[in-house]
Amino acid sequence: MIVALRKNISALKKDREHGAGWLTRRALEILREAASLDPAESSEKLLSSLNGVVSALIRSRPSMVSIANYALYYQGEIESAAATSRSPQRLKKAAFSVADRLLRRQGKSAASASRNAAALVGKRSIVMICSYSSAVCNALELARRGGKNFKVLAVQSRYKKVSYGDMALRRLQQSGISGMIVPDNQIIWQAARADLVLCGADGVSLHGWLINGTPSLELAQTALRKKRPFYAVCETSKIDARGLTAGLPEPEPGFDLVPLEMLSGLVTEKGMMKPAEIYKFTVDDLMGSMSDRPY
Repeated sequence: MIVALRKNISALKKDREHGAGWLTRRALEILREAASLDPAESSEKLLSSLNGVVSALIRSRPSMVSIANYALYYQGEIESAAATSRSPQRLKKAAFSVADRLLRRQGKSAASASRNAAALVGKRSIVMICSYSSAVCNALELARRGGKNFKVLAVQSRYKKVSYGDMALRRLQQSGISGMIVPDNQIIWQAARADLVLCGADGVSLHGWLINGTPSLELAQTALRKKRPFYAVCETSKIDARGLTAGLPEPEPGFDLVPLEMLSGLVTEKGMMKPAEIYKFTVDDLMGSMSDRPY
């Protein structure tokens, strides 16, 4: 593998400052770079090299399902292109085009999911969030631009030396959104003030749980006890219809497994999905979500 690509994949693996959406885009950018930089002199060698990049990206963040889903879709597309092209240059062009198309698709899907979530925010809501999610931040920024004057309670979500709640609140405050940090040990009594709870997602398993940064599980349990609506905001590309996470013994350090039954719903680019609907999601549905059809 080209040294520059190996370094970029290593940086993606170590990144603890960005959410799954941003990291998925970075993975697709790496695939686009791979198509441009590879010096292979035959289609066979180029295909083998690109497949190696796909495998390395999937291994880099195994609980971030959207990286794997997009990478595997990309792999299928370039393998189909390789079957009809013996020219490495033509295959490079096709591989670059696929990666570029998926980048646009991911951007549109993320924007649509955030738009749908923004509609849940009331004009005078108190919204509780945890961890750091670009999808949630985008939704709240859209709601603010729409004239809604709400407040945010950002659970500190501290893991090692990083406070992800502080990261989220700093971003939101730059958009004129007021709020406060809730220490992790005050979730239970502070949640009573909220009328809406939002989180992002790294992955959604059909085995019955959502993967997201800690303390998502405690927040979900609290929301359920206090009868507060609790929604996860994410694109359908984060649903593990392939069973990729089934063999994982546990999530990455700093992440929680939240039972799907604790969710009021999953807010996607296609609209709201109830927990029971998530179990019916198939690979065919996943491929459809990655097409160029407008929503």
